[in-house]
Amino acid sequence: MKPHAAWFELSSVAGGLMVVMLVAMWAQRPDASCTLSLEASRVLILSRETDREHLATDLASGARIARRYMLATEDPAEQRTRSVNCEAILVQEIATRHGLSPEQVRASLPDAQ
Repeated sequence: MKPHAAWFELSSVAGGLMVVMLVAMWAQRPDASCTLSLEASRVLILSRETDREHLATDLASGARIARRYMLATEDPAEQRTRSVNCEAILVQEIATRHGLSPEQVRASLPDAQ
């Protein structure tokens, strides 16, 4: 009988930890607002590969945020408006944060190349 009790205890602990993990993931999920996560301002020099990669990462994050924000409503006409407005806000925020012009940021967008 003892081996069964040990397995039951181990299974209970593992199940409890999985529940705690799922609750923590649910609590930390991103909301559907049109805002970038906090990051210290840093001037990017686009001639450096690491800075171009950083900008590409920020743009990918912005695209995910804009999509999540767009999908927060079900009206197709409003979705398009929300997407365009959110993308403009995020491009401006990225440009300001990194000492770039909005045109430089837009030129780095994947669909601009």
